[in-house]
Amino acid sequence: MIDRFESVLAAVRSDFPDVEVLSSGVRRERGAFALWMTIDREGGVDTVLCERISHAIDRRAEALGDSAGSYTIEVASAGVDRPLLLPAHYRRFAGREARIITRLRIANRVEFSGTIQEADEEKVRIADRYAGMVDIPYAAVKRANLVYDPASDLKRAGENASKRARSRKR
Repeated sequence: MIDRFESVLAAVRSDFPDVEVLSSGVRRERGAFALWMTIDREGGVDTVLCERISHAIDRRAEALGDSAGSYTIEVASAGVDRPLLLPAHYRRFAGREARIITRLRIANRVEFSGTIQEADEEKVRIADRYAGMVDIPYAAVKRANLVYDPASDLKRAGENASKRARSRKR
């Protein structure tokens, strides 16, 4: 049954091409299955999108018939401290603050926080507050995520309000 539910999740991915699925899966939980998905998209994720994806998963799971048994669905945003999992994620968020924890010591440290400078297919360069410019190979990354900056959100909100005000004047 887990394979059939994983097929459901894979099919739903193709229904939403503008949505990036960071992770998804099926697990047994209290006698039922839990189908879960963590998503992101350019411009952010809202509850309406999570509901649309949940309904799409439910429709496809119902099509499996009674053999599906009972299940729950969890669709969540990657959040403000979004994980960085692929080289493309580091490139997309160049210029943003990140926190990276490594499996081995680099520049005599295992924890780095700073601005993502650049990224290629092998490594990311981060301007760490304490270690300076550091190249971190992806193979050494244990965990990495963006660091939420409320000031940039406030700035972005102000810019959007200014744009709306200018368009109303026209």
